[in-house]
Amino acid sequence: GLAGATIGGDVLTKRTVLAILVALLVAGPASAEVEPALSAEVGSPLKLSANVGIRIAPAVGDDEADYGRGFLIQAQPGLGGIAVNVGWVPVALPAWGTQAVGLGIKARYLRTWGDPWGGIEPDQDYVGGEVALAWIVKISAGVLTRVSSGGGNKTIFTWSVGVGI
Repeated sequence: GLAGATIGGDVLTKRTVLAILVALLVAGPASAEVEPALSAEVGSPLKLSANVGIRIAPAVGDDEADYGRGFLIQAQPGLGGIAVNVGWVPVALPAWGTQAVGLGIKARYLRTWGDPWGGIEPDQDYVGGEVALAWIVKISAGVLTRVSSGGGNKTIFTWSVGVGI
């Protein structure tokens, strides 16, 4: 599992992951707006999944220079596993109560289970990066490296297509 995974010889623990998440939140802007970031998606390896998260954006001043920017924290449970994403949204334009237009650059942790799509083995832990683009429909792609022992590919490619809800 994640508790004993190694990256570059260092042990990655749940405490380390929690400390990174807390540091990102503390490093956020002193005045911020929190917005939901929700979508239903289909892709590999998670199959059908629900992406539930928040975008923490700096408060927009009169010049609106920071409009749409912010930190992103997401949990994405699916039929083939679960992913946790932490990232940066350099631009997002809400419409109709959803993030209709946007770009996200994310660090991603993935734990597979069941029968994941794409020939990926279950019960494996992966870390890597993902890029997501949205123009009403969201598309994302990522490259992840296995950090757990076991079979299967050391490097996997992920993808999904979804819609904000």
